[in-house]
Amino acid sequence: MTTAVVTAGLLGAGAAPAAAQGTPIGGSGVGYYLNDAFTGQANRVLTYGERLDDVHVGDWDGNGTDTLMVRRGNSFYARNSATSGPADVVFSYGDPGDTVLVGDWDGNGSDTLVVRRGGTYFVKNTVSTGTADVVFSYGDPGDTVLVGDWDGQGGDTLTVRRGGRYFVKNDLSTGVASGEFLYGDPGDVVLVGRWSAGQAGDTLGVRRGSTYFLRNSLTSGVADTVFAYGEPTDTAFTGDWNADGLDTLGVRRDIVPVPAPVPPGRPADVDCADFATQAQAQAWFTRYYPAYGDVAGLDADGNLRACESLP
Repeated sequence: MTTAVVTAGLLGAGAAPAAAQGTPIGGSGVGYYLNDAFTGQANRVLTYGERLDDVHVGDWDGNGTDTLMVRRGNSFYARNSATSGPADVVFSYGDPGDTVLVGDWDGNGSDTLVVRRGGTYFVKNTVSTGTADVVFSYGDPGDTVLVGDWDGQGGDTLTVRRGGRYFVKNDLSTGVASGEFLYGDPGDVVLVGRWSAGQAGDTLGVRRGSTYFLRNSLTSGVADTVFAYGEPTDTAFTGDWNADGLDTLGVRRDIVPVPAPVPPGRPADVDCADFATQAQAQAWFTRYYPAYGDVAGLDADGNLRACESLP
């Protein structure tokens, strides 16, 4: 990716566990499609929460895997496995209107919450109801903020984004940036993660449509990994789904898309052999599913994708 220009020297030596991106997932839907590698096919599919929930990703129990947490007002419902099911932990923190970020603030291997109010941050080091353990200020109230382990020393801190410029803070204290760098274009969607085993800490990836450009270090150069995943309308996020120390992608989407009008009458009998491609079968399935369900038996495994064996 030739637009990336990064100032070197911001990463320290040593390995660090993968961490979630820190910001809310965004988007809508209860369907989550997770991939343990940089390929085009999800290997973990689950549902969680409700369609319009605010959702966060983190390692809530310190077991090395990132999972989902639903926020409703100032109540949080955390699931400790990347599977469908009810919450394992429920707690309250902050006020309903607060901005919430997720990270491993004390370096103990588990993620907890920070409440942001303007340029002030209220850190809680346990997934429990209670008051903040640390309070500090950084940046301006209108800044976009990302979370990551930027120096590879363990423990997440903040980076302020202003257009294509990033201001990194390597500790949770009031003060000026520890370093700054340029990356991508001001309008890019940016993700955070540890993409390769050789990385000391977290770096950035750029999303453009359904294509992702990942850089394994905060240095000048082209993307180290380029791949496509999901659809341009998906909401994308990052996490370590299998405890291998590396971050990969997930997408959130409505599992039943808005259908085209259903013609009157029951559809004719079909099977997968009647379609040349999976996309054709999916279009038929999406058209009739809201009114008739999987009337033709095209969705063998119940994941709402028809005739997955077709090209």
